[in-house]
Amino acid sequence: MPDLQTTPDLQTEKGFRTHISEKRHTIMRQPVVCAKDFSVLHHEWLVRFDSNTGLERILRPAEISGAISDLDLSMLAQAVTALNDRPDRHAIAVNLSGASFAEPIFERSLLTLLAELETAPAKLIFELTETWDLKDLKPALRLLNILRERGHSLCLDDVGAGAASLRYLRAFPTDWLKIDGGFVAGATTCAREKAVLKAVLGLRDALDVRFIAEGIESEPLRDFALELGFDALQGFIIAPPEPENLT
Repeated sequence: MPDLQTTPDLQTEKGFRTHISEKRHTIMRQPVVCAKDFSVLHHEWLVRFDSNTGLERILRPAEISGAISDLDLSMLAQAVTALNDRPDRHAIAVNLSGASFAEPIFERSLLTLLAELETAPAKLIFELTETWDLKDLKPALRLLNILRERGHSLCLDDVGAGAASLRYLRAFPTDWLKIDGGFVAGATTCAREKAVLKAVLGLRDALDVRFIAEGIESEPLRDFALELGFDALQGFIIAPPEPENLT
């Protein structure tokens, strides 16, 4: 691991871009499993930085500066390589920040990387995070429609965690809705939250989507998610994140 004192300041645009270009971060994977038989549906790729700074305090400045697109494209490039090297591996879900769609060259760069994918598009899933509230949804909608037409599944991440959820849900075509872990946990003790969650799950047929419960950290929470009828589960009680083997 690099000496933390020599690691570029991840909270600056230059430091973040340097960190990504030098791949001074670790890719972790965590399975998303089928609620019926707990078989692995796909792995979500997560990032861990060589820093003592909290992840949110790193990613938020990167979204504001636009440097987050470097991370999105780097993770995508590595996912394409991993799938080409091992076509038999489980599908990979990579995150796309809403802030990346505002970058003028992001769409072209993303499609250029996808042109190198040699396996079925269904093996590569895109998760749209909602930590960044896009003001203009049109560029994102255009690109997401292109991805879906090519055969990639789309997932809206952290539904219920922030103000952008409803706007994104109304605007974007998705195959999966991932419900924020805090929302799921809150519904176990609050009747109002449980009623809202059940209403959201009732959109399954109308929107033709499937639901992932994230943040499943205990057996009671797992059982609660199963009782509500989630299609898939993700969390430490299922399997903790582990370093991805890219060799």
